[in-house]
Amino acid sequence: MTTPATPYTSVVDVLVLLYRQDGRVLLLRRAEPEYHAQLTIVGGHLEEHEWYDEGACREVREEVGVLVEPENLELSCTAHLLAPSGQRRLALLFTTQSWTGEPRNCEPDRHTALVWADPGEPPADVHPFTRELLQQFVTGSPRANISIAADRGDSA
Repeated sequence: MTTPATPYTSVVDVLVLLYRQDGRVLLLRRAEPEYHAQLTIVGGHLEEHEWYDEGACREVREEVGVLVEPENLELSCTAHLLAPSGQRRLALLFTTQSWTGEPRNCEPDRHTALVWADPGEPPADVHPFTRELLQQFVTGSPRANISIAADRGDSA
């Protein structure tokens, strides 16, 4: 008799592109050393017992201080990431053009700046995972498998 395989589990990232009428999206410059001051998408990971849309709205509120209602989130891409560390993560990328408040840096210990960027021509210093997700957003691809080599970025 064979032993049943242990079910696969993964960190689930919930990421939100605040998308302005001029076509720019909001990115955050990371302060943590492992990110090398790279730009990333607003968001983080789900907490235990949290629904994905609630988690996405919480992350936006915590990081940039604006209120997004779950019904204003549009799922743009589901991605599976293989990080340089070998860790695999699932990411749900949402977009919204509707929020209440003005974005500001609510976590200055984790972020040094907010940057509105053209997703089709992102700055050179975006994190490799962010670059790949922005490409998926621009092309309208609903899913992706993304592998980041160790020399392209350290953390997801």
